[in-house]
Amino acid sequence: MYEHNVLHREAPLMYKLRRKLFSQNFLYNRKLISRLVGSSSIVKKDLVLEIGPGKGIITEQLLQQAQHVLAVEIDSYLVTYLRNRFIHADNLTLYQADILSFKLPIVSYKVFANIPFSIEGKIIRYLIDAKNPPQDCYLVMMKELAYRLSAPHTENLFSLMHKPWFDFSLYHHFQRTDFTPIPKVDAVVLRFTKRKEPLISWSERITYQKFIEIGFGQGLPVSRNLKSRYGNDLVARALHNVNISKKTKPSELSLQQWISLYQSFVKI
Repeated sequence: MYEHNVLHREAPLMYKLRRKLFSQNFLYNRKLISRLVGSSSIVKKDLVLEIGPGKGIITEQLLQQAQHVLAVEIDSYLVTYLRNRFIHADNLTLYQADILSFKLPIVSYKVFANIPFSIEGKIIRYLIDAKNPPQDCYLVMMKELAYRLSAPHTENLFSLMHKPWFDFSLYHHFQRTDFTPIPKVDAVVLRFTKRKEPLISWSERITYQKFIEIGFGQGLPVSRNLKSRYGNDLVARALHNVNISKKTKPSELSLQQWISLYQSFVKI
């Protein structure tokens, strides 16, 4: 009896320590989660990947809405808890693993997850740069980073390198009190969806991204950044073909202008 009581008292403390270790803030409002998952694109035929399910409050809703859920949790304590909680869930496969070394599905899948703020950038890159990226992805993350990645107003290096194949949007804005513990930063759900018709062929993805990386450079005019690799004549012809000034800086060009400039280089 004494041992049972001690373990019962220690469990919440251990949970808090682990939560701090993995830098995760958890949602607890079931009505809010039900609304967010319910209004997503997830339907009964879908395979869904959940990253860092915690105590399973999002998992619970996903199991009702998807055909099958793959849940990847790094914390052994929480994995044991989840296995007990969802012992009768036939459409759940639970893995104890680090998502950054986890082998992603080779079939079509979607993602819905509340990811640790400390590694959210790494997780997004792991998903979006995968050989088989998700068809649709909803990630709870810091508002500041979500705005930078989605670039709703001015394009940046990341957005330019990925928007030809993905649509980015801000799906939901949270109150800080929606989480426990209450975070010191604002959070949103960043959504990115794989385009049905990409703006550039998938086979050109690496070539295009390398072009953007060179063209963006260190903030100098696009012409100066590109000349170091392609030479004056080629750059001058390509810029002329798409009516872009030699003095234009990388952040001043729209996504469509960058695509047109890339295609101009390809033609030449």
